[in-house]
Amino acid sequence: MSVETYTNHFGIFPIVVQSTQHPEAEPMNERLSGEIEELRQTTPNSQLRHSASKAYTTIETCNDLHSKPKFEEMISFILPEIESFANHQKIKFDKDGIIITNCWFNIFSNNTFLDSHNHPNSIITGVYYVKAPEGSANLVLESELTDQISRTPIATSNEFNLTTKSITPKPGLLVLFNSNIMHRTQLHRIDEERISISFTVFL
Repeated sequence: MSVETYTNHFGIFPIVVQSTQHPEAEPMNERLSGEIEELRQTTPNSQLRHSASKAYTTIETCNDLHSKPKFEEMISFILPEIESFANHQKIKFDKDGIIITNCWFNIFSNNTFLDSHNHPNSIITGVYYVKAPEGSANLVLESELTDQISRTPIATSNEFNLTTKSITPKPGLLVLFNSNIMHRTQLHRIDEERISISFTVFL
């Protein structure tokens, strides 16, 4: 009998990602776009000075979108998805204990991107896409395998050896992942803007 009969393969500490497409996102996104444009007119870009990226973000200057009445509809969509994501990982939490700690928006114009980073002092990070025309920059999640000192050559890519996962943004798409995961946005190469709302969660 072949020894393979007694051999198992399994992933250790897998990265769990949840994506949900809002079934009727267009009218909500139109309302969100209008409010974001108003806020944009009065809110300075808070991109860090040492960052190579020139993308527009309100991560420091307007990060309380979750408390604004015009974003309530979006939050009502997000909260049950956060609960589902936590339940999938068997995270123990009180349903009333889901706290969105920060919520801000990012706007990518042509030739802008976002450096690799994560979000300390939170449990879950999420991104909701308000506007994502065809050709928009992808979200890239980075595996802890990227920290290897030397990279082992591979014959075929599969779920056990991938070091990055690229997610194509679509209007109405919500993506959730654990906050310790390093992530970035690829270079946005089209003239039409890409608009997303990001948030962090504590349970």
